[in-house]
Amino acid sequence: MRRSKTLAGYGLALAVFTLAGLSLAAPVLAQDAPQSTPQDTPSIADLQKSADAGDATSQRLLGDAYFDGTGVDQDRAQAAQWYLKAAQAGDADAQTDLGAMYNQGDGVGKDDAASLMWNEKAAAQGQPRAEYNLGIAYDNGWGVTQDTAQAFTWYQKSADQGYAEAEFNLGNMYETGEGVTQDYAQAMTWYQKAADQTYPPAIYNLGNMYLTGEGVAADSAKGLALVEQAANAGFPFAQGRLAGFYYDGENGLPVDKVKAYGWALLGSDGGDEYSNDLLDQMDSGHELTDDQTKQASDFADSVAGSSQQ
Repeated sequence: MRRSKTLAGYGLALAVFTLAGLSLAAPVLAQDAPQSTPQDTPSIADLQKSADAGDATSQRLLGDAYFDGTGVDQDRAQAAQWYLKAAQAGDADAQTDLGAMYNQGDGVGKDDAASLMWNEKAAAQGQPRAEYNLGIAYDNGWGVTQDTAQAFTWYQKSADQGYAEAEFNLGNMYETGEGVTQDYAQAMTWYQKAADQTYPPAIYNLGNMYLTGEGVAADSAKGLALVEQAANAGFPFAQGRLAGFYYDGENGLPVDKVKAYGWALLGSDGGDEYSNDLLDQMDSGHELTDDQTKQASDFADSVAGSSQQ
């Protein structure tokens, strides 16, 4: 089995790898946008003035603006420069975001050592995203010797502060016994914490445990409901799995090849390989009429629209 985890970052959906039994692991590199409202967001001119005067928070917010292209032309190199100024002044959020950029080579040259250094500085201040990122670094051996026990330690620190991706990774490590003694009860506990924050991968993995009876009494109805919840939230692996259920008529669902095709369309758009294979199989076998194919496409559009609301 292989667990791939990527640094928690700025919304980049990176590699996700399935595990045996269709459990999975893979949160992403953490860089959070500021949570200000239009009423309290300083103008770019005001931010620039304060940033030039050395205010670290303004420097970070100006970095956010350049990173996202909010109020200015998007410029990742400029974002990195402003994050650097704020990071050097001790801003933990900017240190974490700069570490993310070094990890990805986004706006700066890719540099695992620099990524590690800035995340360590932020983690020393208790920044949960940075703690999670250090877990990722040890999990993957990025700038350090790979060490799953150390990864677990950093995930635990982050999870104890309620960071959902870290809670999910703890659940996965307890489920697989990597970096810690296998403990299905603990896996369920941490998946549930992340699921309570509506983190789709955790919702999906909880569903998988109920479907397979892994560490819990098998409950296909509850498992199916959780997989459906993750699928409706836009999680491609859950969408692919639902496609398979409808195709084969499993877990109490009827055979419905229109819905199977529709869910596979959604999963395929998100990069789910099983969904791609199912679409190829159904297309090559001409299993749907043109009208049914349109129905499936309309169904997928309806689900996608609902998940974005």
